[in-house]
Amino acid sequence: MAKRPPLPLILTANALLDGDVVYFTRTGWSRDRAAAFVATDEAGGEALEASLEEAIQDGEVVEPYLIEAGQDHYRERIRLGGPTIRYGAEALNVPL
Repeated sequence: MAKRPPLPLILTANALLDGDVVYFTRTGWSRDRAAAFVATDEAGGEALEASLEEAIQDGEVVEPYLIEAGQDHYRERIRLGGPTIRYGAEALNVPL
């Protein structure tokens, strides 16, 4: 596994069936980032790493990974906002 980001950490992924961004909580996965389990110490970080491995094995989510909980990540804003590809007239910058 790659080097773990610094604490505090949360575990995020995409739901397998619909692709929604989800966050690991104490009771499973949630689409609400505020509900995410936040690891603030080494024991919590190790627990999230174990949950990461379990998530990969369970197959309920895809591409789980750890992120810093306190950071506003550009990648995460894109994931929450949906695709960055424009279609039709919108892609050509043509008024509808």
